[in-house]
Amino acid sequence: MKKLVGLFVAIAIAATLPVLAGDYKCTESTQACLDKMAEKYADRGWVGIEMDHDEETGLMTVSSVVADSPAQRAGFKTGDELVALNGMRFDDEAQQAKMKEAYAAEMVPGNKVTYTVERSGHDRNLDVTLAKVPEQVLAAWIGGHMLDHASTATAQK
Repeated sequence: MKKLVGLFVAIAIAATLPVLAGDYKCTESTQACLDKMAEKYADRGWVGIEMDHDEETGLMTVSSVVADSPAQRAGFKTGDELVALNGMRFDDEAQQAKMKEAYAAEMVPGNKVTYTVERSGHDRNLDVTLAKVPEQVLAAWIGGHMLDHASTATAQK
């Protein structure tokens, strides 16, 4: 299983997984890349979970819930399996495409979104009011990307 940095969950995964997983390679200078990422995430909504993504099954399972986060207030628990966002299922490719389209408009601080999770064999809807990405989380995301960018740039020389 691959540990993912948690934001955002689900739709954010669909829209930004390549960046967070290190698949995205910035072609800009280090400073330009840093500035671009900081701007991109400045108005992004944050949930506050970390997830494991099972490459074989495609399941996303909550591995931890950040204390005092929107996720904790909404009732997320370690072990929850993500099923849907705003009624759109993660295991449906057509609905994933719709999620990507809706992402920018829906995943902003202050908006409410509803995640469906499977817990103990039952689906549960969890309403989350998205928050602004905390500075330390943003710094960790950008820092991880920058380290990857620097190692990629060094390897290319």
